[in-house]
Parts: sequence; C-alpha cells; structure tokens
Amino acid sequence: MPGLAVTTFLDFYQIGMKSEHFRTIAATHGVIAGLHVLSALTMITRSIRNKKLTFRSNFHSPRHQQGGNRHKTQRKRGDACGVVYRCFAAVFGRRGFFGAEGPSYDLLLLCRETIETTLQTSQGLRMSRNVPRLWLNRSYVALLVLNCWSTALVHHMFRHNKTKMRLVALLSDCLLDLVTSVGIPLLLVISYAQEFDVASGNFNILRWFQDRWLVNAMNEFNIILILSWGDLATRMVFAVSMLSNLNTMEGLMTAVTTKEYQQVSANPRGATIAPFEKQNARTRTKRTSTCKPQGNRATVIAPYFASGPSVNLVQKHRTNGMLSKVSQFVFFVWGLAILTLHLYAETMPQYSQCLMQVRPWLTGQPSCSLLVLDCHENRLSGTKREVMEQWIEFDPASVTRTVVRHCLALELPGILTAFSRLNAIKIYNTTIVSWDNSAALTQTDNLSLMTLFLVRVNFPDEELPAGLQSPDFPQSLEDIEICITNLRSLPDDIDLKWSQFASIYIEASQLHEVPASLVRLAPFDLSLSLNPISILPPQLFEQESVAYLSFGGTLITQLPENVTKLSSSLGNLNLSYNNLTFLWSWIDPIIYHENNPSLLLAGTPYCQDLERIFAGEQTNFASNPSLSQKNGEVSIFADTSVGNWAILKGGVTCEEQDRTWYPIDFEDQYSSIRIVDDGRGPR
Repeated sequence: MPGLAVTTFLDFYQIGMKSEHFRTIAATHGVIAGLHVLSALTMITRSIRNKKLTFRSNFHSPRHQQGGNRHKTQRKRGDACGVVYRCFAAVFGRRGFFGAEGPSYDLLLLCRETIETTLQTSQGLRMSRNVPRLWLNRSYVALLVLNCWSTALVHHMFRHNKTKMRLVALLSDCLLDLVTSVGIPLLLVISYAQEFDVASGNFNILRWFQDRWLVNAMNEFNIILILSWGDLATRMVFAVSMLSNLNTMEGLMTAVTTKEYQQVSANPRGATIAPFEKQNARTRTKRTSTCKPQGNRATVIAPYFASGPSVNLVQKHRTNGMLSKVSQFVFFVWGLAILTLHLYAETMPQYSQCLMQVRPWLTGQPSCSLLVLDCHENRLSGTKREVMEQWIEFDPASVTRTVVRHCLALELPGILTAFSRLNAIKIYNTTIVSWDNSAALTQTDNLSLMTLFLVRVNFPDEELPAGLQSPDFPQSLEDIEICITNLRSLPDDIDLKWSQFASIYIEASQLHEVPASLVRLAPFDLSLSLNPISILPPQLFEQESVAYLSFGGTLITQLPENVTKLSSSLGNLNLSYNNLTFLWSWIDPIIYHENNPSLLLAGTPYCQDLERIFAGEQTNFASNPSLSQKNGEVSIFADTSVGNWAILKGGVTCEEQDRTWYPIDFEDQYSSIRIVDDGRGPR
C-alpha cells in the first residue's frame, strides 16, 4: 500500500496507523504467515516421506550406542544432544510444561482462553460501535457466544474421552481466532474490492465526498487496518494462538494413533490429560480393572485408604474438577452477558434523520454515526428548537458526521459542542441566521473535527459567523471548503486561529482581494477560484508552507512582477480561465518540481498562443513585456524555440480543468432536493 493514492486519504482521515508504518506491519504479518506455511510444508513433506498422513514425528531421546570402537567425541556429542532433547521435552514436549499432557496444561489453557476471549470481546465491542452491517455483527456475536458456551458444552459431550474433549475445544478456539483475525477483515475487504481502481491506486475520488460511503468506510477500515501497536500485538496474539492450537491438535491426533498413548491412557497418570473434569467412579473402576497393576493398587481402587502421595493426587483431581466447573460457569455467564447486551442494543429505535445507525453494547440511547438534518424533507426552517428536537434523540458521543441541508433560517444550537467524536460538518443549500459562541467549534469540544464543508451557504452580514472564529479553534480541522457563498471578507486575525497546515478553499464567493490574514496564514493548500480578485499579493508565492494554489476563473491579467524567491514547496499553480498572456521569469523554478505539469493554464490567451506555436501558425506569443520590464531576463515559458518545446509541454498543461476544486456538480446531484409524497402532498 505505501505509495498508493489511497494512503493520502487514509492518513488525512487518520484511518489506521500512518502509512510510514505499513512496511513494518506487513513484515510482521509475513513472519506469522511464514510460520504457518512452514508448519504446513513440514507436515506435507513428512506425509509424503511416510506415504501416509503424518502430523508430526515421534521424537526419541538420543541413545548412547555401546561398543568398544566408539570415539569419545561421539559420546560427548550424544550426551549434548540428550541434554538438549531433555530440556526441550521438559518445556515443549507432550508432557512438558507447555505440553498437552503437562501438569499445568489446563491452567495455562484456561489463562489463554480468558485472555483471548477478553480480546475477542473487545473486538466485538469495537464492531458494535463501528460496523453498521447487522449480519456481520450478528455472525460475530453468535460465534463469540458459541465459543464461550462451548467450554461447558464440550466438557459435557466428551467427558468420557479427554482427548476428543481437548481436540474439539482447541478446534473451536482456533475457529474463532481465524474468524477474528482473518475472516471479518477479509469479508470487509471483499466488499470494497470491486470499487477499488488498481490503476489509480484509489477509489473513485468522488466516493470521498459521499457522506454515507465515507462514514461507512472510515468505520470499517478501522476494523481492516491496524490502529496502533497495541492493536497489532492483539492480532498477533490471535495469530500465534492459532498456530499454537494447530500444533497442539497435531500432537493430540498423533498421540491417539500411537501405542504409547494407549499405555498412558491405562495408567492412573492418564487423569492428568484433562483434569478439568474427573472421570466418574464407574468408568474409572472399569478401566482400572483391566489395567496391569502398577505401584500401590490403593491409589487406583481405594483412594480413601491410599498412601500420602495418592491422597494428594485425589485432592489435585478434586481441585481441578472444581476449577473446571467454575470456569464453565464463568464462560457461560460471559457468553450470556454478551448475548444480552447485543440483543438490547438491537432494540434501540431507528430514526429517519440517522442515515448510519450503529448499535454499541454499552449505551442507553440510540447511536448514530451519520446524522442528517434535511429541513425540506422534514418541513422545518432550522430554528434552534427544531434542530434540538432532531439531534437530542441520539447519544452525542456516537455522532461522527453531521449534515444540514435546505434550511431557510438555520440556527445552530449548543448541542453541537456535545458531539465529542465529530469529525466532519457539511452544510448545503442553507442560510445561516445564527452560529454564535454557544455552538462555536473549539479545540476543547471538537478535538476530532477534520473537515468543514459550507456549500451554497449564505452567511449573516456576508461574514464568517462567530462560531467559526473561536480563539480556541480546533487545530485538527485541516480541511475547510467554502463554495458558492456570499462571503466578502475574512477577519483580520484569522491567521491566529485557523491551522496553517489546512486546505482552505473559498471558491465562487465575493472576495474582491486576497485577505491579508489569509496571506499571513499561507495555508498548505489554497483555492480562491471564481472570486472577483484582480491582484495577487507577491508574498503568497514566497511562503514555504504553500504547496498548492488555485486562482482559476478570477479577474487577474498577470502574476505579480516582483517576487523575490518562489517557494520551493510550491508544486501546483492553477491559473486557468483568466486573461493571462505571459509569465514572469521568477516562476521558472516551478518547472523543476516533481509534480509536472506544474502550471495549469487552460482557457488563457497564453495557452491559445502556445497551441498555435506548436501548430506552426505563429512563432511568438502575441503579448510579451519588454526586456526592461523583465530586468533583461527572459522566462523559460516565453522561449518559443523548437528546442524549448519539450520543456513547455512538460511544464504547462492546457487541458480542461474543473472550475472549482470542490466537486460542486457532484454535490448538487448528491444533495439535491428529493420529491417525496408521504400522503401530505409532494415535498
């Protein structure tokens, strides 16, 4: 994914970890995948060599060969191998500390299942908050509840066969690990794969302006992608656990087919295979009656009259049996609690103003990710009381995006500050009557706010309302797009409030000059297209923070003459649809920027002359300043010699451009008034 266009949007919307960490994340997953592949290849190779399905080899301790002709070094090597084997067997062997027949296996298994179930429950809680797809949430909850209840179910169904009991329990655990770490992300990836354009490395750019799709993607991509190093560690727990379960299952299935396992089953020590639940007296007596006597017979038939060690063994079995019953009860209650929370969450009412409803487990109010107020559809004017009635129904902490459309007199209420997780606001085709300090956007209340779209909006007194001028303006708000408005000016101190690293579009408005505060702010990405601006300040081209500028469709006839040094970060300058006839030499360094073509001059007299020059219809530009005006320097963009044509073609594009950087045509279609007849007449 590094280098793809989609990573720009993922980084901007803070979806998952930063793209700079993708290689590390991929390498970590690659290591786990390699271990799984190695395990599978080892089993396949072993099966081919033995000409039958073989899960694992039977390891035997190195034997010291006897005989007078053996060298001393060989005996030492055999001793060393024996020590290594015994150490490995003591830890990872079938009867070792971590082995399937080890003395602490059941306690370790209980601890591991508790940790995994906790993490899986956390994953389910995240899904309930972020994934609106009911079928996906229901499927995951069903698996999670079944996994909790399987502890008691498996112990009851296979209480007479300890090996099968463990095998089925591990299989159930492995299945949920697979669904959690692979299944759910894979299903979500498949649902988006058809929309992804491999050639461009991105989804259709207009998708990022569709409210419903974007909110859904932001929520579900957080399930697909790694959110933090802690999230990566959690997923690795599932992956390693699955590998461990498979390895243990191989050992159990191998043990079943060996004579050694049959001997162990007949031994009283076989009770340690699964001390979660004791065998009943009838079964134990029946089995011991056919066993070859080993040691003190009282330890098998009459434990109450046994020696001290045997009494301890019986006491251990009782303790393990009690632990088994307690763990079964706890996991059963755990699953019941999850099921109850999920069913209660699904009983929450649905409202028409919520276009993306989620169902978190731990909330007493309906939760809505995408909250839409359509005044025309609901026959409202947009007063504070009306807006409050529409928004008060929902848990304010659940709202991540709010959209307001078609309001004749919008008054934004103070409840807007309660939307603590709000990351986007869009107001379309609306007249704002009041947006005062009680509903002001602040760093304190709107810490997650990233985008603000004001499209076809009338501002009170043709100025920004007080709610957009807070001294504590959220610095996370790095995308402010204002298109087709009556805005005539900006406050003189806006550079002290808005973020310098923002993308600021004020397009198709009533600005007659570039505001001085905006020049001082010098945002990273600035568009003032379709404003009646005739003069551009030279300081704007000298700011190192500026990377993209657009003045398409304005009234300028030339760039400022005296620019001391062009910003080295400026890589894209849109001057399309202006009466621009020539370029000064100070603009020449832009030709060496990596973003070529860097100059967008569609619909200008300059481009008309350039096309005729390339066609051989003329040899020079129709309008050129005298050498005295240019201080004796001729711009690269004024050199019409054939040898310079390649530079001109690489640095200038005369192709048609969008009049605004905000996709206004798409927005008009997407958010247009819809005629609805609900029995009260068309509206």
